[in-house]
Amino acid sequence: MPLEFIRNRPMTAVELLRDAAGVQPPPFATATVEAVDCTQMAPVEFRADSVVVLRDASGRAQLALIVEVQNRHDPRKRFSWPVYALALRAQLECATALMVICRDQGVARWCEQAIVLGPSGTITPLAVHPGRIPLITDPDRARACPELAVLSALAHAEQPESRPALEAMIAAMGTLDEDRVRLYLNYVFDALPSVARKHLEEIVTTASDHYEQAARQYLSHWVEQGRQEGLAEGLAEGLSKGEAVSLLTVLEARGLEISPDTRDRITGCADPGLLKTWLRRAAVVDSADEIFT
Repeated sequence: MPLEFIRNRPMTAVELLRDAAGVQPPPFATATVEAVDCTQMAPVEFRADSVVVLRDASGRAQLALIVEVQNRHDPRKRFSWPVYALALRAQLECATALMVICRDQGVARWCEQAIVLGPSGTITPLAVHPGRIPLITDPDRARACPELAVLSALAHAEQPESRPALEAMIAAMGTLDEDRVRLYLNYVFDALPSVARKHLEEIVTTASDHYEQAARQYLSHWVEQGRQEGLAEGLAEGLSKGEAVSLLTVLEARGLEISPDTRDRITGCADPGLLKTWLRRAAVVDSADEIFT
């Protein structure tokens, strides 16, 4: 979903580069998501998730910002990521930066380790995780960068400042068209923990402005859906826990090493169907991580 924020509004990538990664971009006139094809100078399998190019008033590229989303350790990325940066640098003849968005701080720490190319140098990705997303509680700032306000509300959903962040996010909805309001609120409501979700319900149902009325319309659907799903939620949670225990038992019985990340991914999965798939694979794989592939 963070990539949708960037594709809808390229300045979100610039704001994350500056406010979350701590890198000041060069002076520029425009920021656009461009269909820059890394494959022009590299094999076909090397494709970045998104590329935002900052250009000056004459149209000359000043910085190519490669944006990747990474949710797990993948050693192959440390070979493919430099290809993106070097191919774009040669193609656009400008500086490049690789920014990786991660949900987990542990994955982010792995992503931001320097990639040694050899004796000639290194490339260091810029990792952004929820702990680095700035807290936005000022409605005016939220209106200026609505996508960043959405990410802020999610990143700080379990903090004492969660309600002011949600209020600022709702205020930012006034700058967006109806389709994006629906898209972002659906994403936020699905991702929020229960306490923050109740705060959002209270904020939206007491709002008065026209864009907040639109938000209330979508919220009423979510609340009713939540009531219908509430009875099934407890059963699904119980099934998931049972499948996770069975899966871990099979892996341990076969003598396969289970890393902390693999164990967390298994116990954190709430999809009984997916866990059953992993359980079937557990009987034949040579390593625990292979159940995910």
